[in-house]
Amino acid sequence: MEAVDIRQLYDSDPRLTFIVDCHERPASICHVNSALVAIAPIASSIHVHNAFRDWWHPDSRAPTREQSTFLHGRLRWSKFLACQRWLVVTASEKKEPPLDKLHPSPNPGSVPTPQQSNSLTCPTETIFSVKIQSPALREHIDYIRNIDWAATSLGPIDQWGYELSFLVTTLMLETRPGALFLGPEHIIIYNLAYAGVSGRRHPQILGRSIIDAWPEVADPVNATVERTRGAEFIDAPEEEYHFMVERYGYVEEAFFMWGLVPLVGPIDGLYSIVTEVTKQRLLERRVNALLRVGQLTSTARDAETFWTAIHESVKPYEYDFPTAILYSTFELDTTSSVSSFRSTPKTCNLEWTIGYRKDHPSIPKTLDLEQDEGLARALSYSSKRESASLFRKEDGILPNDIFDDVEKRAFGDPGIALIVIPLRISDDTVSGYLCVGLNTRRPFDEEYQDWIQVYSNLLGASAGSVALHEEEARGRKRAIEQATKDREVLNAEVAVLTQEANDVAERLQNFHDVANRVGLGYFEFDVNGKLVHANDAYFLQSGYPTDPNAPEFTFVERVYPPDIEKTMAQWHTLVAGNPVKFEMRWKRNPDKESGSEEDTRDYLWILSACVPIKSEDGTVIGISGCNTDVSAQKEATRAALLRVEAERRLASFTELAPIGFYYLNPTLEMQYCNDKWFEITGHPKVPNDQIQWPDVILPEDIETIYKDVEIILREKRPHAFSFRLKKSWVGPDGFSSPTWILATATAEVDEEGNSKSIIGTLTDISNLKWAETIQKIRVEEALESKRQQENFIDMTSHEMRNPLSAMVQCADSVSSSLGEMLDIIREDGTLVCKLKDLIDSSLEAIDTIQTCATHQKRIVDDILTLSKLDSKLLIISPIAIQPSVLLQDTLKMFKGEAHKAGVSLEVQTEASVADMGIDWAILDPSRVLQVLINLITNAIKFTQDQSLRNVEVIMGASKGPDKRPGIEYVPQEALREDFLQQDECEGGDIFYLHFMVRDTGCGLTPDHKAKLFMRFSQATPKTHVQYGGSGLGLFISRELTEMQGGSIGVHSSQDEGSTFTFYIKSRRANAPHRYDARNSRNATKSAGGLPTRTKADHTKNVTASSSRQTATPSPPPPPLSPPVTAYHILIVEDNLINQRVLSTQLKKRGCSIQVANHGAEALAELSKTSFWKSPTTDSPLNLSVVLMDVEMPVMDGLTCAKRIRELQESGEIVGHVPIIAVSANARREQVEQARMVGMDDAISKPFRIPELMTKIRKLVGGVDGLN
Repeated sequence: MEAVDIRQLYDSDPRLTFIVDCHERPASICHVNSALVAIAPIASSIHVHNAFRDWWHPDSRAPTREQSTFLHGRLRWSKFLACQRWLVVTASEKKEPPLDKLHPSPNPGSVPTPQQSNSLTCPTETIFSVKIQSPALREHIDYIRNIDWAATSLGPIDQWGYELSFLVTTLMLETRPGALFLGPEHIIIYNLAYAGVSGRRHPQILGRSIIDAWPEVADPVNATVERTRGAEFIDAPEEEYHFMVERYGYVEEAFFMWGLVPLVGPIDGLYSIVTEVTKQRLLERRVNALLRVGQLTSTARDAETFWTAIHESVKPYEYDFPTAILYSTFELDTTSSVSSFRSTPKTCNLEWTIGYRKDHPSIPKTLDLEQDEGLARALSYSSKRESASLFRKEDGILPNDIFDDVEKRAFGDPGIALIVIPLRISDDTVSGYLCVGLNTRRPFDEEYQDWIQVYSNLLGASAGSVALHEEEARGRKRAIEQATKDREVLNAEVAVLTQEANDVAERLQNFHDVANRVGLGYFEFDVNGKLVHANDAYFLQSGYPTDPNAPEFTFVERVYPPDIEKTMAQWHTLVAGNPVKFEMRWKRNPDKESGSEEDTRDYLWILSACVPIKSEDGTVIGISGCNTDVSAQKEATRAALLRVEAERRLASFTELAPIGFYYLNPTLEMQYCNDKWFEITGHPKVPNDQIQWPDVILPEDIETIYKDVEIILREKRPHAFSFRLKKSWVGPDGFSSPTWILATATAEVDEEGNSKSIIGTLTDISNLKWAETIQKIRVEEALESKRQQENFIDMTSHEMRNPLSAMVQCADSVSSSLGEMLDIIREDGTLVCKLKDLIDSSLEAIDTIQTCATHQKRIVDDILTLSKLDSKLLIISPIAIQPSVLLQDTLKMFKGEAHKAGVSLEVQTEASVADMGIDWAILDPSRVLQVLINLITNAIKFTQDQSLRNVEVIMGASKGPDKRPGIEYVPQEALREDFLQQDECEGGDIFYLHFMVRDTGCGLTPDHKAKLFMRFSQATPKTHVQYGGSGLGLFISRELTEMQGGSIGVHSSQDEGSTFTFYIKSRRANAPHRYDARNSRNATKSAGGLPTRTKADHTKNVTASSSRQTATPSPPPPPLSPPVTAYHILIVEDNLINQRVLSTQLKKRGCSIQVANHGAEALAELSKTSFWKSPTTDSPLNLSVVLMDVEMPVMDGLTCAKRIRELQESGEIVGHVPIIAVSANARREQVEQARMVGMDDAISKPFRIPELMTKIRKLVGGVDGLN
């Protein structure tokens, strides 16, 4: 099937089929099958521009394109789209012509034979026998005569009957287009006039079935036959058809009125009457286009509306305007207040397009008409012509894509020509250019040209009307502006008149009305102070009551109090007969007795010009005057004075300020700077216009400064930046560097928001930069010192813990071996007693080793804890725990040590714990144990040489931080953060736990007690020699108790023993869900302390009363037996001694051991285990756990663990490989780092084998559960 061409399948199909490629542009027929090729008439008709092509063509816009089927050539056609590309068109059903006739005949459905017509008299002359004068008609008759009519149902011409010959003769002599469709096939015979209708089909369709020769008329013919079938009347309706006729060498749009009349009589057929109405329809369509553009543009009042109106009038007429482009040449003349059209525009702007895609490459947004190419050339050419210009594709003036790259409108044809219509307002003014595509199926004949000319004239008239409207609008605007200017001139004249009125007071009486209009307060008083007359402005300014019965001298009440005396003095001057002109103030608020001189809202300034009114004999009978509101002038004067004063003060400040001031214009030229600016920058003191400020700046910083200036101008807000000058600066230590400057600047803006200047300051910050550098150096030195200190501590700890681990493990091994030997000796009493003495001596030595190792480990732990305290890295991690269990675990820890020292160790719980109902509490067990360990260790150490050797550990509780009587508590150095405020510490009420360690040791003197709890301090210089220690234990205990919200103290007398007590802050807690003893121990152990037990682990219940347990001497415990489970362990350790000792100890526990000297060897050993996806050995080892040292050559432990986890992620290692970090690095950060790279747990050297086995069992059990 894959080798078969689909075209071969269609060629073998008997149905008529052709295939269209929709991806080609334009779409075209790519294959016609053999069945369709065999029927030449139908095969040729599918290429013709007709109704059938409009139905199947993918780019057609005809309404019939949406139909699923179409009747063409007596066949019903259907189509479907395959693979989104191939349109398959198939003739699915054959439609036979009707066989019945309107009038039955002896042979239904046929034309009478010659025998049937013998009874009729044949015409003596027919069109075929007479002599024809017209050459055209004679040629047409020859076409008919040469047709093989014998092959049709009509028979040969010489056998045609009378009726048929008469019909044909009559038809041929008819000057109007006419045709006969005869017989069941509707064979066509038409006259010479009808040949023009048929177009290029003439004369091939003569004598052929109309359905095959002209498929477009198949539907009208069949419809007429259907209507007349069986009817009792003749139905001959006349219908109009819009055909595409190929004549005159091209496809032409044409309209026809087509009537079909059934023949009456023995002849079966139809008579076709055709009248072409193309000119009438085109005229109607073009007139409608003119009416629409005239109607839409007539309402436009501005250019924008005018262009939109043209668009709306052109777009619906897609046949006459398949494409359209509109460019406008309106330009605003900015040199005056008048907008006008430029008669010779150089550019034009694109307003819209129709039929073109957006951003067409040959249709730019703006056209330069001076260019001699493309649309610019065409528009420039048309602007010089009075009529529209036609540019055809073959002319080569316009780009080809103007014609080809168009949207499918109208007939869907590519463009053939473009008509450019200049929109003329006048003979020399063009407002725009309308470019329309030529109708692709009509000739550009005289009628077409006349219509385009009328269209052009109509658009030009409309454009002129729009321009006139806009000019009128501009004229109105100019008139309004002129009126405004006239009012301003009038106001100025009124002001001049007002000033003259102040100078010539005696003439005010004649200008009462003018005074009212301009706001001059005119008044007249008699000599007794009674108001005679005043205008509205006076009442408004003074607040004088309008009551005519107001008492005399009422105006005095309206005068601002400080001006009353001056006003009355002027009154007396007027009464004496002298005119006056003075300034005074009216009160704005009549109810306010006094006001502030600074608050201008309390008074109104007026200029009063007054003259005495005299009688004929010269006696003063009244006072007349006018008041002018001068508040605005006063306020302006006051503001000007304040501004001058402010500028003076600013100038003084800028000259005396310790910073440099500068003022730059928008081009960054210096306009002003103070003396300090020259001093800071080192620039020579020259006039401002000679200052070159970039010359003093370090070249490397110039570009950065310009970027900062751009930010200032863009954001228009204060901006600070720093840079360096070429001027050198020398620090106190002799350090020399470029001068550092801190600049602060902002942009001044005008009313339109544009930057008009830059104002800023300069500050010399070289000293600050020098200090920052010094500080940075000091910080780096401090950090380096801290790093070296930590490295030293880590190295010291590592070097001390490594041998300690071997010592402890060797001691465990020897102790275990000697214990077994003792058992053998006890069983066999025949051995020499001397061997028992040697074993006892060895056991004593082993005890000494373990004691020394433990002592050395505690010193290292104290150093590490002190390091964390100094670095503020020690944190308190409270959890829920049972304090009584913590106390019992303390007893268990020191039971063996107390027994060896011969000390009686007891623990006791006070009744206060039970009375308060304390069971679970929130505290940090590791830090509490650390304090107890320090105190109990000291108590045993200082008691073991006494005759009475007792040590008691007592726990109590209280609601508050109650201090025990007789105890001297150490004052707290500083307030500590409450460690119980963390989210995980939410619980019940707060209470305090008290712990007391009482011994019968040597006691302390007052001087000795004063030195306790201090860093590196011991009671006496002999203490270290006699008892050892670092002098850090009590200091660390003090810090830990204070961090837990408590305090520590001591009560002691020499030779009477000592009592150390401390208390911590705690909170009640609920028992954790699913709690068991193992979880409690693990929680305590994970916090950094030793495993604790619950009350269920006690061999004796602790009652509410004071209960006590005592560590009494007992024989050493029997050696540990190997575990039931035999683990397979990989030891990765570079220290061969530790490697050998650890291997021996673990083998004694029944474990299988593999060793590696570094991480690379560990990976190689791991490839031999079942964890490896493809083990390198046939019998892979079932590895249980990896004990990984951290510090190793070649590949360290952290890198190895990280690599193992990466192999797990990639799938090379199957399952989770348990890894325990074994290292002398004991700091919390180092342990956390090991966990972060993939270690599951960690144990610090030195360690006991039982401790290690506990971790292994816990880890391997958890991993097995997960697996």
